[in-house]
Order: sequence, then C-alpha cells, then structure tokens
Amino acid sequence: MTTDEAELVRRSARGDRAAFEELYRRTAPWLALRLRRRCADEEIVAEVMQETYLAVWRAAGSFAGAAVDGSAVGWLWTIAARRLVDAFRRRARLAGPPPAAAPPAAAPAAEDEVLAGRVSAELGVALQALAPELRQVLQAMVLDGLSVRDTSALLGVPESTVKTRARRARILLREALS
Repeated sequence: MTTDEAELVRRSARGDRAAFEELYRRTAPWLALRLRRRCADEEIVAEVMQETYLAVWRAAGSFAGAAVDGSAVGWLWTIAARRLVDAFRRRARLAGPPPAAAPPAAAPAAEDEVLAGRVSAELGVALQALAPELRQVLQAMVLDGLSVRDTSALLGVPESTVKTRARRARILLREALS
C-alpha cells in the first residue's frame, strides 16, 4: 500500500525526514515543471523550489488537508506559487521585469497555445478581457492541469466557486469568439 502525499506531509510535521524525502521525491519533478512554465530563469526556479520545501518542512503541521477539502499537492503548489511571486517582486526591485515563461521544448499542447494567446489575436483579446479571477481558474485547470479541488486550494476559494468561474470563463470566451 502506498502512502499518499497528505500522509507524508503529516508524518513530516512529526519530524519524519524519510517521509519528507519521499514527499520531495514524488512532487519535485512536477513542481519544477510547473514553475518552469511560468519562469525561464533556472536560478529563480531553483530558489523557489528550495524556499518551497523549506516552508513545507517548517509548516507541515499547519496543513489542514481533507478537513478543508484540500490536497497536499494543492497546498504545496500554493506555497510555490506565492514564493514565485515573491521572487519576481524581489527581482523586479533589483533588475526590472521578470524573465518570460520558458518556451515549450516540444510541440506545445493546444491549451498552452490558447492560453499563451498564440493561436489568434482574437482569442488573446478575449482572454485578456476576462476578469483576473476567471483567467486564474483557466490557467490553473487548463495550463497546470490541476483538479477542481487543487485549484480551490491554490486560489483559496471554495470548489463551487472554481466550478462557477470555469463555466463562466468558457461561456464568455465562447461568446467573444462567436
């Protein structure tokens, strides 16, 4: 029987280094990939990874998990996303705007092209016209491939709100493109 990530977080909270190492082994490749989609600077990605796992080790006891319909992966991504924003802000104060997202190595998925605004200018305009909270839901669910539950944990809103925003975003895009 395999231990799920939530259990690994709970065991890490009790100081279990082996559980923390297993959590890192399972989640680090996934997390690094998602961070690289948002930032081409490997130095920032490495810094955010380190800060994220340090925060997870220190704050594992605060993970509420199923009690708030959250997942360990969603909680971890929330920490990483916030650390990435912090890193961008630090860099912006020192050197100007953050590096652009890394271009995909292979042929990009259709959703990636759509959300990047490369398929058509009309779609790019329609995406930009969406309210930020609707774009955030699309980005988390389509680009990052997160579930409704993980998107809910990432954005700090109820699952029903995530579903409503996703539906509303699809309707508005359809209307804008018809």
